[in-house]
Amino acid sequence: MNLLSLLRCALLTTALLSAAPSAVGDQGKVTLEGVSGEVRKNLLARLSLDKQACDAADWQLQGGIKSATGEIRTGLEAFGYYQPVITPQFKPADKNGCWEATFTIQPGSRVTLRTVDVDIQGEAANDTAFTELLRKSKLQAGRPLRHDEYESLKAGISNLAAARGYFDSRFTQHELRVDPAAGYADVHLHFDSGVRFRFGATQSDQDVIDPALLQRYLAFHSGEPYSRKALTESSRALSSSGYFGQVLVEPLIEAADHQQVPVRISLTPADRHRYTGSVGYATDTGPRLGLGYKNERINRRGHQFTSDLSLSRVISTLTLGYSIPLKNPVTDKLTYEAGYKHEDTDSFRADATALSATWAHQLENQWLEERTLVFGREDYKIGNDDNTTSVLLMPGMGWSKTDTDDRLYPRKGYRLSFRTRGGLKQVISDVSFLQLIGEAKGVLGLPWRSRLIGRANAGVTFMNEFDQLPVSVRFFAGGDNSVRGYAYKSLGPENADGEVEGGKNLLVGSLEIEHLVTAKWGLSAFVDSGNAFDNTNVDPKTGVGVGINWRSPVGPIRIDFAHPLDKHGDRIRIHFIMGPDL
Repeated sequence: MNLLSLLRCALLTTALLSAAPSAVGDQGKVTLEGVSGEVRKNLLARLSLDKQACDAADWQLQGGIKSATGEIRTGLEAFGYYQPVITPQFKPADKNGCWEATFTIQPGSRVTLRTVDVDIQGEAANDTAFTELLRKSKLQAGRPLRHDEYESLKAGISNLAAARGYFDSRFTQHELRVDPAAGYADVHLHFDSGVRFRFGATQSDQDVIDPALLQRYLAFHSGEPYSRKALTESSRALSSSGYFGQVLVEPLIEAADHQQVPVRISLTPADRHRYTGSVGYATDTGPRLGLGYKNERINRRGHQFTSDLSLSRVISTLTLGYSIPLKNPVTDKLTYEAGYKHEDTDSFRADATALSATWAHQLENQWLEERTLVFGREDYKIGNDDNTTSVLLMPGMGWSKTDTDDRLYPRKGYRLSFRTRGGLKQVISDVSFLQLIGEAKGVLGLPWRSRLIGRANAGVTFMNEFDQLPVSVRFFAGGDNSVRGYAYKSLGPENADGEVEGGKNLLVGSLEIEHLVTAKWGLSAFVDSGNAFDNTNVDPKTGVGVGINWRSPVGPIRIDFAHPLDKHGDRIRIHFIMGPDL
């Protein structure tokens, strides 16, 4: 067969396939009448008939209709409808279309729960986790019967028992009795938890850090009641410590003796030296180069050393840090830092060096408390003013808390922080002052894959000699995380030459609505308003705009297009922002 013949054959085959009344693999249409909402959705998910092709044989379709009737009946029983009337109608395929099947359903009366008898015996009877599980259960007398609620409670009791160490537990009775004619059902769930097991000895052959430090990372200790949550928290804490590359925290349940469960911890050391490099861009700083080095473990006591260099046209920094883990090494640390910062904005130029010590400690209410002491020297120049040098010794305290359902892409959550810092002219500092600073941000999920995001920043300074205060502790507004539409630190009170010199106080707010268009891309609209100011004359500046958001593999990335409402120099300013919302 020559090439021309092969081509003719291919064209003929294509024409025959395109002329066929229905393509192979097309499926028929199934319609349910008389039901709606969750019941209809559940029934459609059960049906196998709608997978039959348009050209299926008659015997296949008739068998499918019979099976579908049984599937619908079983699906209705799951929602408590035990006496339905189901009427099928079938329209066979013709030369212009595919077959159709319609099921008219009369669900009938719904079975209700007459008795819900749930009895927890053994040590779990006094376990608040089981009390809370039963309180939240939807399986209540007088409610319509739903089989999934019965199975959910039954599985919930079993899973909770396994998670909390009731390894000898069992159901002494578990039954769901249904009387369709009478229209009621009775539930009997009797559960004997037995004795709650406890943690036994911990086995670990690591030689990376001191055993005493390892114990401080664990959320459990020998003799305490068993908890799967404590094992998970311990594994997460060890993984995030930086000391280990691989972590496995394994309960040896089969080896339990006298209700004591030994735990084996397998640890692989991480690389001690870590080098990082980055190239980026931000609207506030322009192109940016970053270099970093970290020694994950200087000694067996877990001390760590870090150094970070960041270079850009606006802000350049060099920071050296030494941290020591404390009682709870996950959150409690003592950190010493030495740093240099060069800042050159449209408003001022400043060079600052500082030495600091920070003690961080997590409180019982999940707030993180930080106590700091900073000694710094700063040379700065505002506009055409003379160069000024200032020395400060600043003690301070701060409290912060973040609560969110997802660190990278929250649908619900908030972040709060409060700080205070100051200095005394009589104690090394060139000026006396006190500052109070507060920040808040919240995310609220809305219908149709949308979110509402709010942000507020406020600060106040108490002092008499403001002109002696270094620019690093003055308040400015404008920029990516302040009032968009304005340049970085371009807003605030001005001096006699019209140069922004910063203010004693700060008040900025933002409101934004975001909508996900696809799984990864979203659009947003926002309004920011506020300013830095002296006394009570706020003179708020406002920017409005829209944004494009991308949920990248490394975290949120967004580009905002903002327009200042009371400034004609910059019609549109682009802001490029990376990092999580909270």
